[in-house]
Amino acid sequence: MFDWYPDYEYHCARAQLVLFTLGMGLTLSPADFIEIARRPRSFVSGLIGQLFVVPLIAVLIISIGSFESGIAVGLILTASMPGGALAKFFAYFGRGNMALSISLTGVTTLLTLVTVPVMLQLLATHYMPAEVKMPIADIMIDVALCLLLPAVAGLMFTRLWPKHHRLLSKICIRIGLVVVIVMVAGSFGSGRIRPGEYGWNVPIAIILFCMLGQQLNMLPFRLFKWPRQDRMAVGVEITMRNMNLALLIKANLFPHADDLGNGVLFVILFYAGAAMCVGLPLALNHRRMAQQDAAEGEPIS
Repeated sequence: MFDWYPDYEYHCARAQLVLFTLGMGLTLSPADFIEIARRPRSFVSGLIGQLFVVPLIAVLIISIGSFESGIAVGLILTASMPGGALAKFFAYFGRGNMALSISLTGVTTLLTLVTVPVMLQLLATHYMPAEVKMPIADIMIDVALCLLLPAVAGLMFTRLWPKHHRLLSKICIRIGLVVVIVMVAGSFGSGRIRPGEYGWNVPIAIILFCMLGQQLNMLPFRLFKWPRQDRMAVGVEITMRNMNLALLIKANLFPHADDLGNGVLFVILFYAGAAMCVGLPLALNHRRMAQQDAAEGEPIS
């Protein structure tokens, strides 16, 4: 039924990323990014976590687990992703600092033009066959066309037609979700993903990677008693990564249904589900703390 899917995976990956990024861009304004200057401490901590701490966690887990190449590359690719659109929803639900979450996503998304190719080149080429060449130029073009351009288009649309941007954002995100569902169904239906193929070690490693990334990057906020709202924003930003971009890069780098490509795809899809499970308790806990603060008369912004 889904024999056609592998031929269209790359196009589906581009479509869903454009739709999600445009939907997120429609919720932003230039004023959101000015908050970076007002929150330098929390912002810098979150940025260091995204660019250095999470990739190091991935490398450590890979070295301990001695996983096959597809799983290793999938973890490194996931570690190089910026925060995703769902991070904003979780930050809002958990009463986190929305401006900080948006600023981190904006800057790390801009940096992906450089950081994604560099991280893959430095950390992942060791696990790839010699014949697989890193298409740095293609990755940069995909990031620019499917990530940066839709985000800028969303900002411009909001500025020109402020009354309609939220409706269009909902439409884009919902259509993007349909495309992702098609991709998941196609991956399973065409045999590219086979549940249970990797046993228990790989799923446990992915969940551990997700949890360690979240907790270690929230640690400075606990130690130095930085604002709870900032801790929540950074924690969820680290957890809810842009797996839509990961799907696009995977489709570009590994278009064939081989062990390497299927392993990368398994990590991407499993991490997306694991991040929801790890991020939801964080959001619920911080929402509860915000309600307690409100009951005690403390500000919860």
